[in-house]
Amino acid sequence: MKTCYDAFKNINIMSIGNQLSVSPCCVSKTVPITALDFKNNQYLTKIRDTWRQGIFPAECKVCEQSETNKLVSRRQGSNSWYQDHKQSDYKVELVRMDYWTGNLCNLACVICGPHNSSLWRQELKYTIESRRVTINKFWRTLDLSNLQYIHFNGGEPLLSKEHVEFLNEIPNKHQVCINYNTNATVLPDQNLLDLWSKFQLVQLDFSIDDIGARFEYQRYPANWNQVTENLQWFINNALHNCMFAVNTSVGILNQHNLDNLNTWLKQNFHTSRFTDPIEHRQQPTEGIFALNNAKEQVIKFLNECDTRRGTNWKITFPELVDFYTRVL
Repeated sequence: MKTCYDAFKNINIMSIGNQLSVSPCCVSKTVPITALDFKNNQYLTKIRDTWRQGIFPAECKVCEQSETNKLVSRRQGSNSWYQDHKQSDYKVELVRMDYWTGNLCNLACVICGPHNSSLWRQELKYTIESRRVTINKFWRTLDLSNLQYIHFNGGEPLLSKEHVEFLNEIPNKHQVCINYNTNATVLPDQNLLDLWSKFQLVQLDFSIDDIGARFEYQRYPANWNQVTENLQWFINNALHNCMFAVNTSVGILNQHNLDNLNTWLKQNFHTSRFTDPIEHRQQPTEGIFALNNAKEQVIKFLNECDTRRGTNWKITFPELVDFYTRVL
């Protein structure tokens, strides 16, 4: 019988403005709430009751579709974690958390957008309504004593002062692993490094899709030289309980340069100073730059970006000029 232990053990927390929303995980549908009650929230309880019957809830279609397409779903990956940690049961107990720190971000990556980046909103002249998690008003209603894993997403989570406040409030830090998705442009201060030392493990997953000018175009307006210096800083200064990985979103802009990225990583960012291997993960890009997207949409988007930013995709990605020659 199929089930998902995230429904019983995990909470996904994010907000838009002052409105807090929750769901069982980061790929399921979120709903707004006025008070955070992990055990008794009506929406979460409904999903748990459906899983107890061995049925995919309607809110969990992303995982159902992935599994139908023979892909590894969030559900399958999380269930393996719970089994490894002897947490594969239906007891409602907060063990894991997905914490979206808001849309505060210093980059406007082309694969992102205004929903998750304040810099994108600024560029498009949208109203700058900060989407930040106001979790500090709610975390005291949660029992954090059994927490073992927290995944921080953004925006750029290392820009969030609020997440530091939250880390300070966690009891039993020695039993908790924390995981960041970060863009490698922000370094932790000494206060955060000292705080990290109290946790069981700190996993930093750096978003690196390409190298040189190609990286700078895709992760605008990051500076490649500064990012490489930052990666070396992490190797030189990170604590013994820190591990690294690189996440690469594979899409139209970088599919032809992955070998060069792999070579650079093997030469420059392969192991930590404690000889821990640095894993390189790849996943398909979604949205405009998905590999199967219409060429006309891609070109229109790139031309609009170039007009606003003063960039030139035809110079940065010359192979695309030949590939798209029929529609230029």
